[in-house]
Amino acid sequence: MNQIKSYFYLYVKIILSDKVPFLWTIGLPLLIGFMYGPKGDDTFGRTEFFTFISLFWVYIILSTYLNGIGLQLARMREQGLMKTYIMISGNKYTFVFAVILAQIMFAGISLLVFTSIMTLYYGYFSIVILLVPLLILLISIPFAIASAAVTLLPAKISSMTTLANILLFPLFLLARELPDHFLSFINPFFTMEQAAIGILDATLQVGLDSHLSFTIVFIIIYFVLGVISLRRLNLISLVTR
Repeated sequence: MNQIKSYFYLYVKIILSDKVPFLWTIGLPLLIGFMYGPKGDDTFGRTEFFTFISLFWVYIILSTYLNGIGLQLARMREQGLMKTYIMISGNKYTFVFAVILAQIMFAGISLLVFTSIMTLYYGYFSIVILLVPLLILLISIPFAIASAAVTLLPAKISSMTTLANILLFPLFLLARELPDHFLSFINPFFTMEQAAIGILDATLQVGLDSHLSFTIVFIIIYFVLGVISLRRLNLISLVTR
């Protein structure tokens, strides 16, 4: 436990020293939110507002996991840093769990900042509403673990980063357009949005319907994928060894 705490504090310092991730996880969603929100005398209805903001919560969470956990682990492995850290701790799970915890904390801060600004601007601010994205964050932990699947790809980190960020935004936009079909849950944004809608309706009674059974099934599937990925995580890069 002490080793996890030590790596956690180390990784938090690394996160806080780099301001670019804050631009991607807070600045970009805010920019898009203001661009596509109502203009002039138009206003959001309560249900419409929470439907609108929920997908941005999902984007912040999943983009943080992809870039901060999956791609970061692959990057550190390619640079040889992961092997050094794990040799010191003697256990790969100690370091990986510290990275996951640090990114969950980072996602939580991003959600609070984003939600505060959006709800203040559109007139829906309350402490209860600030707690809702944090509940969604707790439900999303299986996706944090599943992001380790990126490390199984036999590609250089530069190629993976480019491809991942090209696909990230279209998957985000596509989630709102997908039909209520079993196959739609393959898109992690759609699965997380359904989870977010379920939590919104349970906590704020906003009158939104979600597919609870499919959502639970796919969250479990992503969790199993993550566990398998962690067990198969190799300390030596798949492309440089």
